[in-house]
Amino acid sequence: MHNIVVSEHLVIITKDPEHGRVLARILSEYGYQPANTDYDEALLTLTANQPRLAVLGICDCVQGKALLRQIRIGFPKMRVIVIVSDNDYQAALDLLAEGASDFLFKPVSEKGLRVVLDRALATLNAREERDRLVEKNRILESSHQLCRQLFDEVPCYISVLNPDRRIVRANRQFKMDFGACLGEKCYEIYKHRTHPCPQCPVEETFRDGLIHQTEEVLTTRSGQQKIVLTLTAPLRDNRGEINEVMELATDISQIRELQSRLASLGLFIGSISHGVRGMLTALDGGLYRLEKGLANQDFGMAADGAERVKLMVSRIRNSVLEMLYYSKDRDLNIQLVDVRGFSDGVANFVEQRAAKHGVAFEKKYSGLLERFEIDPEVISSGLVNILENAVDACIEDESKDRHLVSMSVEGSEDTVSFIVRDTGPGIDRATREKMFSLFFSSKGSKGTGLGLYIANEVVRQHGGEIVVDSTLGRGTEFRVELPRKHAGISSGAAAPESGPLDHQAWK
Repeated sequence: MHNIVVSEHLVIITKDPEHGRVLARILSEYGYQPANTDYDEALLTLTANQPRLAVLGICDCVQGKALLRQIRIGFPKMRVIVIVSDNDYQAALDLLAEGASDFLFKPVSEKGLRVVLDRALATLNAREERDRLVEKNRILESSHQLCRQLFDEVPCYISVLNPDRRIVRANRQFKMDFGACLGEKCYEIYKHRTHPCPQCPVEETFRDGLIHQTEEVLTTRSGQQKIVLTLTAPLRDNRGEINEVMELATDISQIRELQSRLASLGLFIGSISHGVRGMLTALDGGLYRLEKGLANQDFGMAADGAERVKLMVSRIRNSVLEMLYYSKDRDLNIQLVDVRGFSDGVANFVEQRAAKHGVAFEKKYSGLLERFEIDPEVISSGLVNILENAVDACIEDESKDRHLVSMSVEGSEDTVSFIVRDTGPGIDRATREKMFSLFFSSKGSKGTGLGLYIANEVVRQHGGEIVVDSTLGRGTEFRVELPRKHAGISSGAAAPESGPLDHQAWK
């Protein structure tokens, strides 16, 4: 049983016109649309009809091969069935070698003719389907490459997370800043946490299938902090169930820094004004005790009053310096400074306060000290801030009976390092990663969030760095490393020497 074909064009080429007409009549009954031609008109007829099939009757093997070669050149996809003399296997094999798709022996049976034509059509259909699939695959591959390129080149972080919060895919920008972390948990990579973040947008999207948005502070593998706007979206499987969530994070650090400066300006002015007012009140109190002590010849009261006055003057001075530094770019005033004298002056700021609160304080000097090139005003402000924080940490730590703050100064030929250690409660990692951010303070209303930010900025301006190490329950170490020579001064020019250290100024 053979299928009826629909409007399948076919050309019958033979030198026996009558034989060709018989074949055409038989094939017409099965739905073919045959056209008869002889050898001389064969190529023109094929060109005019553009059939997928041709039947070539072979009377002269040499002429048949020659015509078959021309057909194969002009119509390479066409299937050509040759009809050869009865039992002439060698001629049939030769024609197959020339490109014939199949052969029949004379006399041709109706069944045999249908079988070879069905096979030829099946082969043609299979090849055309294969070609369509190849073309679809090419388009699919091209689309895949385009999507992959967009995924990789988009200037933001893209990661895909499974229900266990593990990263299963990530784009190039993500891998550059956070490393090849496929299979790791997102909160470990993004925030170095040991447990999931509260109000996780990924979890929310898994729960309700909606887009969620948050703003986060991330830390790259190089330690750089970035403020990002994060959006999450569900990825569904063939059944419509959410099996993954895509997280897209855009770096908005510069925008937030500008907004933060503008939005915080009013708060900053109010906070500083409030702080200055408190310090002026304390200054009045110190002056009152100083005057009262002198009037009553109570030198203990007078000394206490004088100490309070000096402390408040120091704090007002630091606050003013912070405001000046924050409000306006300030060029460094590099001077050649004696390391030991400078360090003693910095330490004097906090020694008495530490002693007053029962916190032991010690200084250590080692290595090559001599002199170094710094802006003493801004560097001393930064170091005093770090020392005061160390003393405050010890004062507030009630878990130990005794505390110690130490300042070690280590000099080498190229660098001078100030190492401030305390035995306070220590600082957790999340706080350490934010502590140099603008307006970040762990002191609540007692801090402006400028001290460590400015300290870090001025040290970086000098070409140095601050490294913080801390263990919860044991204490914290700040290592401030400064180059001995400032890069901004040419080798042929020397920094001006600072005058004798006025300890009163440091106090």
